[in-house]
Amino acid sequence: MQTSQRYMLTIHDLFTITGGDICGAETEVAILDGGVEIDRMKFSGKCQSKDGYSRAYTGKPGLTAGLVSGPGRIRFEAKDAR
Repeated sequence: MQTSQRYMLTIHDLFTITGGDICGAETEVAILDGGVEIDRMKFSGKCQSKDGYSRAYTGKPGLTAGLVSGPGRIRFEAKDAR
């Protein structure tokens, strides 16, 4: 039985536009277990890359993630063990 799962959290479009200038931003992402927040990750900076910025996360199987505050969009997906 698998007791932990590796995930990849990817953030896209982490920036704001102020007065025509592209600026860095702050975003918070909640890690959820059955809709209940169990962890929170904060990101700050600027990312316009088409591939986004990715960070690994390890937790129990079945977790999800949601954008709590800030700009951008996220993808949270389980990765196969290698």
